[in-house]
Amino acid sequence: MLFWILLILLLNGMISFAYSVINAGETTTLWAMLSVTYIFFLGLTQTGILFAAIMRMSKSSWGRHFSRLGEILTLSFIPVALITLLIIYFGGVDHLFYWASPASSHGNEGGHHLSPWLGRGLFLFRNLAAMALFYGMSFIYFRAGRIEENETPVSDGLDKRLNVMSGFVMVFYVIANTEIAWDFGMMIIPHWESTIFPAFWWVGNLFAGSTFLCLISLYFMYNEQGKVIEKEHLDQFGKLLLGFALLWVYMFWSQHIVVWYSDLPNITEPLFKTMKGNYTTMFVIMILAAFIIPFFALIYRSIKLSVSALSTVALIICLGIWINRYLMIIPVFTDGGVPLFATWTGISLILAGLSATLLSVILFFRFYPNIKIVLQKSLTTGTPRKDERHRGQNYNI
Repeated sequence: MLFWILLILLLNGMISFAYSVINAGETTTLWAMLSVTYIFFLGLTQTGILFAAIMRMSKSSWGRHFSRLGEILTLSFIPVALITLLIIYFGGVDHLFYWASPASSHGNEGGHHLSPWLGRGLFLFRNLAAMALFYGMSFIYFRAGRIEENETPVSDGLDKRLNVMSGFVMVFYVIANTEIAWDFGMMIIPHWESTIFPAFWWVGNLFAGSTFLCLISLYFMYNEQGKVIEKEHLDQFGKLLLGFALLWVYMFWSQHIVVWYSDLPNITEPLFKTMKGNYTTMFVIMILAAFIIPFFALIYRSIKLSVSALSTVALIICLGIWINRYLMIIPVFTDGGVPLFATWTGISLILAGLSATLLSVILFFRFYPNIKIVLQKSLTTGTPRKDERHRGQNYNI
């Protein structure tokens, strides 16, 4: 039943967007809304394998319990990521990027003094190249992890290779997300720049992606009758999200204080526009959802140990980061008089993005039913401990 509901929502989003683009007189805001959906769910899914790499590097036994699902979340989204990027490139570049159409209303460049970096061909090439590096390394890491599953005891050489690979996954994650931050965050605004903006982007994706992984694990790993998530895992996930909340607000402050201190109109105006006028309410909700509510909720152990309470906080965090992405793009093209997220097309795109993400994971398990979603194995080399023998479960939908 879930599969068909998600498929209907996905088709509804695709049809609604196509119909609106064909019939609307001005389509820039439609492409902007598609971009918000794209970068949000791209960030969520790409963080899955980053989570796995971090858990391996930190030798976290509880985190490794969720690592395989994180890897699958990343790899299963590859077709959606590629197709959506191509749709935006062939249909939306002229509407979104002032440099693609210098005479447009938000460019006014007259075709002069544009960097060679701001070119249509290079835009597609650098994003495809960054994707290829990241997803290619992610697949290699995933395959090596599959070999580790079937090797008992785990050899020192394989363990070291996986540790090195996890480092490369992190590097290519930063490269891929820096490209997205530059193109969809900075280069849609004429003459706007921020050296800390890409780092703020990574942290937001890491925060929301880890939160989303926590949420979907409740369905994909614990939906069977009798299976209950361990209290230790809830507690550790809650602590992790509390730490990410603090890191996010630190990066938020670092981003804004540098821009404010510079006091350059072309730098400060685009940022301050997201905080005032019709966007004031959304900005306040973002701060509440991404930091204040999670911080004051997750300092209580009782909330961290409650599945329903932690899930609620996780949903609030995802909402906060989604608003953050919305405020990065939409104010560039409209004053917010009409909330795009509340239109039928806007709602349809959001639900379609969520549906595409979940359907990708579901179809992955349908095509590869023998892949173990939970793997509990000793993180040390040599013979596994008695309480950490090779165990796994197959997930069938």
